[in-house]
Amino acid sequence: MTEDTEDLRPDDAFTLLADRTRIKIIRALGDAATPGVPDRLAFSELRRRADISGSGRFNYHLKRLVGQFVEETDDGYRLSYPGVRVYQAIQAGTFTDSCRIEPFELDAACHVCGGPQEAAYHDCLFRVRCADGCDAVFYRYFCPPSSLTDRDHEVILRAVSERIRRELGSVASGVCPWCCGRMEARILPPDAELPQRDNPAIEHRVLHTCDTCDGTVYTRTGDLLVTHPAVVSFFYDHGVDVTGRRVWRLPFAASDERTTATGTDPWRGTVRIECEGDTLALRLDDDPSVVEVRS
Repeated sequence: MTEDTEDLRPDDAFTLLADRTRIKIIRALGDAATPGVPDRLAFSELRRRADISGSGRFNYHLKRLVGQFVEETDDGYRLSYPGVRVYQAIQAGTFTDSCRIEPFELDAACHVCGGPQEAAYHDCLFRVRCADGCDAVFYRYFCPPSSLTDRDHEVILRAVSERIRRELGSVASGVCPWCCGRMEARILPPDAELPQRDNPAIEHRVLHTCDTCDGTVYTRTGDLLVTHPAVVSFFYDHGVDVTGRRVWRLPFAASDERTTATGTDPWRGTVRIECEGDTLALRLDDDPSVVEVRS
């Protein structure tokens, strides 16, 4: 049984945060926390750490936050889970910071023309594409600016690849990576009006839509197999830990060159995965989900 609570309207929630004093309170509580533990601060200590003059002014703004972003306990105040998420967004610079990484070449070949791949970051999107101008784009993913600032290329590539892999595993399971809502997937027809419709690395595009937050993401069919147990086991049996490989280096995932459509109404297809001269074939239906694995 769950207790009925009154929801806060989105405009009211953001209005609560539209004050510098309240942001200072959230920051002070977040800074005081130890990893994984939202520590409590007494009224006077919280006011001192937030550096807010005037007890009445501080109390007014603190009370406005209590109930939604701050919890009041017998031992003091601490961030609620929504408060923690606000603090993390502030620290990550998600809404405030900017960062630009000029294109740099990757140790990977374009899956379309064989030229080199390159990576770049701007407008909060990390892009992996062909460096030789064949217009192939393999991944475009949002990353908070501060997660990439002042880091060398190798650290950035590892972080981005893991982020992409995590999100692909989530949408492949039908779970929204942003809100944990239910995602529905469908393979779109080739003539659908879509962003990057002329991308030569994509032929069979899958649209995933969350029924809770309306989040959407496009993937290739092969993207959905990156974390599939049959695929991981296939590589492992050949002495390869595929979970440690950059996703843009996986031909079956980063492009549709290994995907063959075997039916259109409904859609059916096969994705071929190769390693050390052996091939694993996974047959997918229009859900899309794996219905057969052949080696």
